Amino acid sequence: MIIRAQRAEVRQKASWLVAEALRQAIGARDLAVLGVVGGSSVGPVLAQLGRELVDWKRVHLFMVDERLVPLDHPDSNFQLVSSFVQPYFPPDNLHPFRYDPEDGPAALERYHQLLTDFGGCFDVSLLSAGADGHIASLFPNHETIRSTAPFFLLTGTAPKPPPGRMSASPRLIGASGTAVLLFVGHEKRAAFHDYLNEEGPIEQCPARLIKGVQEHFVLTDCGDEL
Repeated sequence: MIIRAQRAEVRQKASWLVAEALRQAIGARDLAVLGVVGGSSVGPVLAQLGRELVDWKRVHLFMVDERLVPLDHPDSNFQLVSSFVQPYFPPDNLHPFRYDPEDGPAALERYHQLLTDFGGCFDVSLLSAGADGHIASLFPNHETIRSTAPFFLLTGTAPKPPPGRMSASPRLIGASGTAVLLFVGHEKRAAFHDYLNEEGPIEQCPARLIKGVQEHFVLTDCGDEL
């Protein structure tokens, strides 16, 4: 489903859709896993989400992507996300990716195992698209979007700085119960147009990946015309 609205309404609708999907997951299995990306588009939605009626004690937050920097670094996605959710999220339910520069694969495996402890998938993924159509740290025509990893992946060649990234794999994002994707801002109009192209491959516009998620919503403040 595609929802076009003014930016404030996009944020409100996105937060309600995420909250409703979390409530459904909690009702089905008594807990929910929320996967969240970094980025300026997601922050206001997370702030709005705190106003929704959700049993936050039963929700666990994981990062869909992270930059390979210390958690207290200004570039850390977790640093940004946690600043918006700390007022309402139990601290023990926030699960950052802790990168080990001495053994990156081991850090990746620990994050995979932690996710497995809570069911092994994202009940809800809150995503935003970049101006090039990337989501998480899956970039167009890059090794990341071609990855067949079942859970998470590392790359040292991301085309946007910093080059070192962790990301949920295409398979893990595609296995989400619900995906909510944002195209917010004038600079995302071309990417949104690419997303709408039914003939283009996912490799050219990774945002198209969510079309394979059974329940997915795209929200945008971009106009119809380029």
